[in-house]
Amino acid sequence: MKLIRFIFILISICVFSCGKPKATYPKLVITLVVDQMRPDLLTRYDKLYKGGFRWLIDHGKWFKNTHHEHAYTATGPGHYSIGSGQYPSSAGVLGNSFFDRDLQKVVNCVEDPKAKVIGSSRGKARSYVRYNTSALGDWVKELYLKSKIISIGGKDRTAVMLGGKKPDLALYYNYYGSFISSDYYVDSLPNWVNDFNKNLNTQSYKDSLWVKSLGDEVYLKYSREDNFFGEEDTYKNDIYSPVFPIGINKNDDPREMIMGRPWFEREMLKLSKLAISEENLGKDMDPDILFIGFSAMDWMIHDYGPFSQEILDACLKLDKYLGDFINFVDNEVGLENVMFVLTADHGGLPLPEYLVDKGEKAGRIKKDILNEALDWIDEEIEENFGKNLYSRNGVNFFINNKNLKKSNVKFSDIFEIIEKYLMRVEGIEKVLLKDSILKSNKEDKITVRLKNMLHNHKSADIFPLLAHGYLYKSPYGTSHGTPYDYDTHVPLIFSQEHFKKYLIDTHVETVDIAATIAELLKIQIPQFCDGNPLDI
Repeated sequence: MKLIRFIFILISICVFSCGKPKATYPKLVITLVVDQMRPDLLTRYDKLYKGGFRWLIDHGKWFKNTHHEHAYTATGPGHYSIGSGQYPSSAGVLGNSFFDRDLQKVVNCVEDPKAKVIGSSRGKARSYVRYNTSALGDWVKELYLKSKIISIGGKDRTAVMLGGKKPDLALYYNYYGSFISSDYYVDSLPNWVNDFNKNLNTQSYKDSLWVKSLGDEVYLKYSREDNFFGEEDTYKNDIYSPVFPIGINKNDDPREMIMGRPWFEREMLKLSKLAISEENLGKDMDPDILFIGFSAMDWMIHDYGPFSQEILDACLKLDKYLGDFINFVDNEVGLENVMFVLTADHGGLPLPEYLVDKGEKAGRIKKDILNEALDWIDEEIEENFGKNLYSRNGVNFFINNKNLKKSNVKFSDIFEIIEKYLMRVEGIEKVLLKDSILKSNKEDKITVRLKNMLHNHKSADIFPLLAHGYLYKSPYGTSHGTPYDYDTHVPLIFSQEHFKKYLIDTHVETVDIAATIAELLKIQIPQFCDGNPLDI
């Protein structure tokens, strides 16, 4: 099946790219991952972009039909697929945090209980230690001994999953005003990072106001009206009014809240500039990779939704910041020596209220109804069959087969009760069995995406599938996490200075990114890589 897909991609792209400029060997690959960026955030605002997005599009080969081909579309799994070229099922990257049936507790996907924080007295030490596999950066360093791999993200899982097992540096924000790492990677932070942290001064954003970059008429033309019901109101809590200008409440810590404002992405790029100049990235023929994960966009889209005036403005500001960054890269390294890759870890659902207003079916799972259903499940199973037959994490059920057998209880009896009550909750499409999916011969995209997510041992045995257009988040904001196209569809643009804007409609996957970069850098692609190199 993998061979057939590879041949199809190769033939299709060769047809599309005939006569187009070919990618050249770069001294520096800069991979930009914008958290929760749907492709329409580029297409809808295309005429407004004049900075970095403009350059990347006009000098890019854009694979417009790119999807994460796994079912739980969240930050951890998405960045893992981009960084490693593998589906989350291969290593059991089940989510941002998930129940570990061996440890019998919920763990973070980049949790490392033995590691220590480097760079601050605050924050959590994270690493790649849970996973016995390698990623793109590791493949590069095996062949090119002088290559440097640096991964910078707002979220810890962003930096860790992109960086792989042995990057030279993985930096992430601690929500207390500093970018940190762990002793899994380094014994101390480089001086340039320490200096950056000293000068970051996130407290200075306390009185800052997020205001529009352009006139009101532009926002009304390209997005919806401000103060759309369903948006989070994180600023003026006394009256529901999620409108510009947006600041930081006096009782909120600006060190944390900056992650929900466009300014954070600007600080990320300042840090990335230092990484390039201080680490001499792109200065010799051993290629370097800089991963930059823009995490603040996810926070903002969760709050306001992708069709909001706030997100239009956040994209305009990021476009400007990226334009300044690309000019810096040109002066420091020379754009002729650089390959940029722009993508996202997942898409997202518009506000359900917005979809309903447009005549579509959408909604939010009602928490009280869901919790009542879960209580009924627990009570009926305990009453009829006894205790300790399963562990439950949210809506995911992990069956204790040993106790089930000891109690002479059938798995089907447990499933029947779980299915009966969960299916009474509006917004739950069906209740699924892990084993049935893994054994299925169906090749529809939902089944395939579920298979690429499920780990034979680690995943839940029984879990629900949300209906199309529904989400768990309530009462305001939006989210992601389903196997539907609105969550799996992401942009993918490979940009070099000599490229001209070129659109490719062939279906490709995010696991193809690592394979494509590896081939461009003349690296043998490991057999365990699920992706195929794209012809760029």
